Amino acid sequence: MADLDPQTATLREVAEAYAKKSGRGDAFISPTLQFFKNIADEPGSALRLFQKDEEGFTLLSKTFKGSEDTSTVKTAMQNLRQVGLTLKENLGPDTPEYALMPDKGPNTDLNNRIFGRMEPAKAVSEVAINPSKQAMSQLFSGVAKYLDDPELKPVAQAIIFNLNTGLRPNAAAGLKISDYRPDTGAIYVQAEAKGAKGRAVNIPLNPVADSILQDSLTAGNKEFFFTKKNGKAVTSADMTSLLKEVKVKDIAFDAATGKYFDSLAPEGFTGKKGSALLRNIHATVGLSIGIPQERLAYLQGRSLKAASKGSTGELATYQQAFPGAVGEVDRANANMFASFWGDAATEAGFDIGERIPMPTERITTQTAGYENYFDLPAKQEVPEAVTAAPAVKEGPSPELEDSLRRNNLNLSDIVANFGKKTAKAVGLGMVVETARQFIDEPVAIAAELGKEVLLERGLGLGPGAAVGMIMQPTELASGELTDEERGFPMEAVRDTGFVDIDRGPEAASTNQDQGFLSR
Repeated sequence: MADLDPQTATLREVAEAYAKKSGRGDAFISPTLQFFKNIADEPGSALRLFQKDEEGFTLLSKTFKGSEDTSTVKTAMQNLRQVGLTLKENLGPDTPEYALMPDKGPNTDLNNRIFGRMEPAKAVSEVAINPSKQAMSQLFSGVAKYLDDPELKPVAQAIIFNLNTGLRPNAAAGLKISDYRPDTGAIYVQAEAKGAKGRAVNIPLNPVADSILQDSLTAGNKEFFFTKKNGKAVTSADMTSLLKEVKVKDIAFDAATGKYFDSLAPEGFTGKKGSALLRNIHATVGLSIGIPQERLAYLQGRSLKAASKGSTGELATYQQAFPGAVGEVDRANANMFASFWGDAATEAGFDIGERIPMPTERITTQTAGYENYFDLPAKQEVPEAVTAAPAVKEGPSPELEDSLRRNNLNLSDIVANFGKKTAKAVGLGMVVETARQFIDEPVAIAAELGKEVLLERGLGLGPGAAVGMIMQPTELASGELTDEERGFPMEAVRDTGFVDIDRGPEAASTNQDQGFLSR
């Protein structure tokens, strides 16, 4: 974003800059532009959204004031707030435009004035789904008929996939090829992916969901599984638009108004609707076929922290998803959905295997031409420096030699004295290995030097000062020592990060916070 000029940048350019920075891609851009497509490519259009007219109103407030509390409005406002913050990063705080930009958090007084309203709260569904096999079979067949339409096939596939997995609709619609683990029949949604809510999850695939992904691979999709003819990924809004066309008598009931609906996306309804309800359907079906709530939450990629908290603490905190690894119990639960929708299709008068045929030969990582097809995107990381083991030199390093010289010490005398006294003390008959051991074993050598050598030289320094001399030769090169370094010999040892070896009784406590069970 270094080349972004906030004065001339278009709304599309700023949206793309933020999408690239956050890794959200097209899933961020489309809902950001949807209310301002007519000006999205005009120079300066991003800044124009936040500028006030003669009456003191922004273009944003004119657009959103009085709007319905829908997920579409909520997403657009959230994204446009990020557009404003991106502009803010590129504006100097002393510019007049800087004061027009929004706050980071939602629903502040400033943000409410800019947008003309508060951001909608997270949708809480008061819509009940009719769980009867008849209603579900009509819904399934109503969506499945669009599999014959080349334009809408990827949208219909995304909906059916969502009904079988229970993912968040934007996570299902934006599913990437690299999320698929064909060898284990699972998908692995990374923590930073849209819809993952910051925690990586594994989702076991039943035969219906897996067959849909296999079909998408044979169609030649490269990045997203559900790709429209224009090359762009399917969105949750596309899924909602198709669901408007599927009519099922009394498929939903709004507890707030007491009304029944014949569509999951009825006209004029302002509550949770459309693709957002597919997860509700998955949950409703899952409970009706006997899947325990905690395992149902797992299948949907939900956080298990609350469900796992008990007398032993938050067990889920220690559980990290290994890409593609799923248990047999969860696999069996996922397959129960395939059986349910298979029966629903039969009741509707068609064979699910004909509309969503299982592949005669599954594509895996071993299939010719697909060897690296499912690799996770490489992360930009600074490689660790790889250095060879230091060669053993004869004699001290230049730094050590300089430090000793400045402190009027002679290495040969130190080695001779230290070697004799240490060998005698430990009974090993060994001598110090000059410079290498000064680096590798500083505490032991420093302590001995402090006791046996430095005091003999009349320097009045304890072993702590010797540690400081060996570990920090550049600081001691001037020969200056602080009052704190003098007279508190063990303090210097503690400051180096080494354990005080004289504190034996506490040694047993050092492992208590390391995650190990006590005996």
